[in-house]
Amino acid sequence: MNKKEELRKKYLNERSKMSAVKINKWSKKIKNKFLELPELKNAKKVMAYASMRKEIETFELLEELLNQGYLLYLPYTRRDVVDLGTAKINDLDQDLKDGVFGVQEPIKRIRDEEVPDDFDIIIVPGACFTAEGYRIGYGGGYYDSFLTKHANNALKVGFSYDCFIVDSIPAEAHDVPVDIIITEKRIINTK
Repeated sequence: MNKKEELRKKYLNERSKMSAVKINKWSKKIKNKFLELPELKNAKKVMAYASMRKEIETFELLEELLNQGYLLYLPYTRRDVVDLGTAKINDLDQDLKDGVFGVQEPIKRIRDEEVPDDFDIIIVPGACFTAEGYRIGYGGGYYDSFLTKHANNALKVGFSYDCFIVDSIPAEAHDVPVDIIITEKRIINTK
């Protein structure tokens, strides 16, 4: 098993043991820090993700972004290539269903033919991050592929529990770092 795979396994295992109370409390803090980002004030198009398996909970944030009038996009896993597609979400209850890997994904009829190339902010999940913005995801390479093609001038924001900020991760040429990491304790500018 390579170093990345070992780290992924370790941190996903640690995360699986976290209590729902702690996750809820820390997720609210992360949500509030995100909503206070100065970059959000001028943003229109935000891509986020539907949380699963003890990730930082995003559904309250998604609802808040919709209520505040942001154009909200969520990803879905494309089966034909290692990449993500997107869809504009208007209603969390009607526009999502269980998809690949048990993740809530946009229903087929609202999926975009082409991924927009003008996202202002892209929120990225991960198992762990370094202070330089590198991350270990779930091993599929979907987000790195997506960010390489579609992040353009978007602010890339990683959500992480503070205890999963690590000293180093073996970075590869195709890895795309995030610009900011938000934890329950702090905001880390990676530049």
